[in-house]
Amino acid sequence: MIEKRSPGWLRFLEILAGVLVLAVAFFVLADSAFALTVLAYTLGIGLVIVGLSRIFAGVYGRYFAPWFREINAGGGIIAFVLGIIAIINPQFVIGFLTILVAFALLVVGIVEIVAAGFAKHPPFWVRGLIGVVGVLTVILSVFVILDPSLGQLSLSVTIAIVLVAVGVRDIAHGMTGHGPVKIDPGVITEI
Repeated sequence: MIEKRSPGWLRFLEILAGVLVLAVAFFVLADSAFALTVLAYTLGIGLVIVGLSRIFAGVYGRYFAPWFREINAGGGIIAFVLGIIAIINPQFVIGFLTILVAFALLVVGIVEIVAAGFAKHPPFWVRGLIGVVGVLTVILSVFVILDPSLGQLSLSVTIAIVLVAVGVRDIAHGMTGHGPVKIDPGVITEI
């Protein structure tokens, strides 16, 4: 195994990207409403683009089966309309995502509780811990359903945590600038 170093300009760009991503993460934490609005607009624009591409694939995809073209066009129209709704009314999307998070938490909590009750292989204390996590998750989901702002806060915190992880990774990779590369001597060829 040998070490191959990234070029200096690439390392600089990785560090710069990491710092920018960290700045965005802290901005998301500082103004979660703005971050969620940007998320809604991004989702809307993405749906419009995907919708248009599917509509064009349905209309101009001559090599597709007719039923596949119809599904593409129909799905594209639905995606396009949902994208326009998201762009026109980002609060609707934020509310929908909040309810989606709440119900996802509820399902995860119920699954944890059921797993704790019926699992036979982990030790008793592990099953107890799983059950406690399940109950806490169900309680959190009820709070999010009753107070959507808590769900919106959890969405923005989740976005920020992911951005911090990506930023730290980029900075670390840019600073080290190298990684192990496994070279098979039988594969190396002269150019």
